[in-house]
Formats: sequence, structure tokens, C-alpha cells
Amino acid sequence: MSNKPRQRFGDTAVRLGYVSSEQVTAALSEQARRREANGGRTGPIGSLLQEKGLLTPTQITAVLGHLASSDLPLTEDGIRLAARLKVLHAGQSNVIGLAGSVGEDAAAAAAEIAVALAVIEQGRVLLVDADLHEATLHERFGHPRSPGLVEQALQGQSVGLPTALSSLDVVPAGTLNESAVAALMSPQSARLVAAWRERYRYIVVNLGDVLHRPEAAVSASRCDGVVAVLRAGLSEKPELRAMQQMLAGLKVGLSGVVLAQPGKPARKRA
Repeated sequence: MSNKPRQRFGDTAVRLGYVSSEQVTAALSEQARRREANGGRTGPIGSLLQEKGLLTPTQITAVLGHLASSDLPLTEDGIRLAARLKVLHAGQSNVIGLAGSVGEDAAAAAAEIAVALAVIEQGRVLLVDADLHEATLHERFGHPRSPGLVEQALQGQSVGLPTALSSLDVVPAGTLNESAVAALMSPQSARLVAAWRERYRYIVVNLGDVLHRPEAAVSASRCDGVVAVLRAGLSEKPELRAMQQMLAGLKVGLSGVVLAQPGKPARKRA
């Protein structure tokens, strides 16, 4: 792990020529005043600079890209959706699921949103791969598939693995064996979610196919909201209707919709 000091958002924005050091200093003073008035809570400096008309979303993405590892999936679309989810889920701890019939699309969206939340949020973020049948998140972040979620559910232990971002941890799917599905549907798995809530501000869960995998539906029932990830042109309207009905039965809200195309995802709110 690198011993280089962590770069600050404001310093990087100045270095890139987007704002002046005087503008950053004024914004930091305003942030401090808001923190004191709001009992220690305030938004990130990038949002404040955007609010003042000093930075555009594209410039914020560029700054965050310099702060984060170039290997991390940080996109402007991911940042926009993450910002909307922060408004929808403003509690002390929030579990947000990503669900879709095309596993690679849901996993990609989950990774982008988790990374975006980690760089714009002041709390810790956990990314969990609960798609046992198409698990890929461990590869994206350089970890083995197991031990992971399955093993943690069986052993009753919560362990998040580090990533290139100090505020983001990841839990791989774990081993797909005869006890894996039962592990995700067990009371121990529910206790894992409770343990995550105590440690992380946002828990982003890659659910996979909630319409055809019972363990995915059980995992969705433990979320505060679910984002539907639909492949454009692949029966997205019938799939969305079916997912809305299923989530209504679980008493879980639909937090958004992602329309994904191979190699070129596009996102919009529900």
C-alpha cells in the first residue's frame, strides 16, 4: 500500500485549473459553518463548489478521477446516480441493492455506484457481491472469490476487504457449493447485514437476478431500496413491471433504473 499522503479535493481542483485557491478557502469556511450549524454533518466540498457555480459535474468527475485509482470504475453517470441515491437514502446507514437479469450489467452498476459513493461521501462504503451464480466483483477489485459472503454467513463473521479507496471495502461472493444458497437465506445472513449497518454508511449489494433466484429475492428484502438494472432492448419493460411487483410484495422501494447497453451504459432515475 502506498505511503503517499492523501490528496485533497480542493487542492486537486486548483491544480487542474478549475478553481482558485481563494475560492476553495472560502468554500471550506462555508463548509465549516454548515457543519457547526448542522451538528457535525455537511456535504462534500465538491458539491458545495458546484452549488456555487464554480464546478460542473464533468469537472468534479475529473477531479475525483485524479484522486482515485485509475483502475477504479469512476464515471460521471455513477456519480450522478450516487448523488441521487444519497438524497433518497439519507439515513445513518443504508442498504442499496442492484438487481437485473444480466449479471454483468448489475455488477458493473454496483461497482460504479459504490466507488462514486466512496469518493463523494464522508462515511464508509461496503460493496457486497451477493450474486452467487455470476460473481465478478472480486476480479474487479483484485481479490479471490472466497472466502467471501457465503463463508461469512456460515461463520457469522463480517470482514470487508480493502480496495484502492480507503473509504471502500468489498465482500466477494464466496464459494458456490451445496450450502451457499441456504447460507444467504439464513438468519445468520440477516445478522451480517445488521453488523454492516453498524460499520458502514452505505452498503451496496449486487443482487443479481432477483426474479429467478430465491436467495437474491431474500437478499433484496433486506435492502432499503433496489435499483433495477435493465439491458436496453431486452424486454426491459416487462422485466421492470415484474420487478416492481416483486419489490412491492417485499415492501422494498424501487430507488432507480439503470438502462445498460454492452460497452455503453446509460442511466436514468425511475
